[in-house]
Amino acid sequence: MKINFTKDNFTRLVNLVASAAMNNLVINTKMGQPLNIVELLHTTSINTLNNIKAALTTKLRNIEDRDEWIETNSEELEKIKLQRELVNLIVGWRRWKLEIEENRRTKEELTKKLEELKESTKTPEDKIKELEAKLAGLDSAEDFQ
Repeated sequence: MKINFTKDNFTRLVNLVASAAMNNLVINTKMGQPLNIVELLHTTSINTLNNIKAALTTKLRNIEDRDEWIETNSEELEKIKLQRELVNLIVGWRRWKLEIEENRRTKEELTKKLEELKESTKTPEDKIKELEAKLAGLDSAEDFQ
């Protein structure tokens, strides 16, 4: 699965994170636990983040679906939209980081397998030449004693 987290998404995330840090933003989980921006970015699980996003979406819908004759607080509405966007971008960023790490591990494994395969297909003559070259390199080092 390819994560589609773009540079523009990252730039927007950085802006929202800076704003959240400057404004000491706290977002509550379903259980009422307050989470600051550092906790949201680094310690909160992706499932919890998705639950927070779903709760914010529900909250947003409830505000938007109120009786049309009752004035809605546009400031509250905008705040919830920004929080939902922030949480959504954090989820995308975290998934993207997981994908990068998985790709790094896969590349490492494949590189190791390739090296093992190359080593297993070397002829004894190739191995002898490599060892002789290493020995010659060791002899050329000067001894200052």
